[in-house]
Amino acid sequence: SHLALVGIRSTIGLTSRDGVIPLSFDRDIAGPMARTVEDAARIFNVVAGYDPADPYTEAGRGRRETDYTIALDENGLRGARIAVMRDLVDTEDADSAVVRVFEQAVADLARLGAQIVDPLEFDLEEQRRRPNMSCRRFRYDMYVYLGSLGEGAPIRDVLKVLETGQYSDYSENSLRRYEGMPLDIHPADDNPPCHDYLENEGRQAYLSALVSAMDAAQLDAIIYPTWRNPPAHIDRGNEEYRGDNSQVVAPATGMPAITVPMGFTYGNLPAGLQILARPYDELLLFRLAYAYEQGTHHRMPPRGFPAL
Repeated sequence: SHLALVGIRSTIGLTSRDGVIPLSFDRDIAGPMARTVEDAARIFNVVAGYDPADPYTEAGRGRRETDYTIALDENGLRGARIAVMRDLVDTEDADSAVVRVFEQAVADLARLGAQIVDPLEFDLEEQRRRPNMSCRRFRYDMYVYLGSLGEGAPIRDVLKVLETGQYSDYSENSLRRYEGMPLDIHPADDNPPCHDYLENEGRQAYLSALVSAMDAAQLDAIIYPTWRNPPAHIDRGNEEYRGDNSQVVAPATGMPAITVPMGFTYGNLPAGLQILARPYDELLLFRLAYAYEQGTHHRMPPRGFPAL
């Protein structure tokens, strides 16, 4: 969203993670980042589906649509019931300029035919307090990934980077957080144990509760700002890097979400609208995002680059 791009993360299990450099491997998704919703849908046609190299995609067998571009309808928002997740909007650290752009996006969705439910009746913080919502696994995941490279791996432990001195101050702060994580112990064998997504009771309960809330309100989708703060300045990353809503719902529940440009703050800083749907409802996400994109035309080509 900070680059005014369209991006979609699929339902966990619909796209393969094989070859992905991990951040948290049972939350990671490989998905397209594109100029437009149409471009993203065309790429998604290629990357979605079963991959024997990723056992998670076994759960998605038979759930892939034949062609996601059939969802691209300029009138796709008409009659859609969309709820606002206020817990990710009205926060103390939310930037007022981002909130203003988001409120305009809500108004635009209504103008384009959506029925807005505001707010969504859902206790987000209760779900986030469930045990084992996030495992201590980055160091372990990198250990496994680097090991998969064989002799080509320069290191096996990502913390070895600290010994080289070749890192930024911002990177050092991030790496130091991982020093207390186990290197070669799977999170399920850690103390306390933290199971992967499909066996993680807390995350599955979070998913079930949110889908139930959507069912109760007869919703098609949920919206919130992708980030509730502008992009951080490169020289103030530690102080300004905050407000990432995209990590709160979709990665934890495994639900699919798409981000689409919703305008700019402070003149030229992009902001994104995130739309969340039920598992395997990517076709709906493309329909809603495309209709919003075509009804607002917020994207501006970057200066200094020719048209493709």
